[in-house]
Amino acid sequence: MDAQATAARSREAAVSAFGMFTHLTPDYGQSVKAFTAGGDYTRFYQALSPSLEVRFKTSSMGTVSERTFGGGIRVERSFSYFRPYADFLISDGTINFAQKYYIGANGTGTNGSVVYSYGGGLDYDFADQWAVRVDYQQESWNVNKSPAVTLAPRALSFGVLYRFRFHHPYQ
Repeated sequence: MDAQATAARSREAAVSAFGMFTHLTPDYGQSVKAFTAGGDYTRFYQALSPSLEVRFKTSSMGTVSERTFGGGIRVERSFSYFRPYADFLISDGTINFAQKYYIGANGTGTNGSVVYSYGGGLDYDFADQWAVRVDYQQESWNVNKSPAVTLAPRALSFGVLYRFRFHHPYQ
């Protein structure tokens, strides 16, 4: 009788998409609601699984709106139904002040920045392809060169994640 050399059901890589409601705490004004969406390409290994992530966040705060779009790396570890992860992202960010009480570097109420963010979270698999996600990001914005203005918004998000299945589950 021959023993089985590999696992009966394993996967090498996956593509997933997520959407989250975000509680954004900027360095200016009051905390607001935002929306975050994105996707991951993950390679699965025994200990840690690295991912490439793309993420978009948008908020409208009445007098101020904020948007980021970018990506980076994420590393997760699986413990049964739980998947804690850490990430580092680089994004293009724009802050638009409707009432031009703050004039950006370009002479308007809009100011852009490269946004560096780090954080982490937890995915909980509640179905074969679905998970709920809790995510925290700490951002760093450098919105002005002279005088230097650095902002450090924080974002706490809750949402769902869907993993796309490209092969029959028993192949």
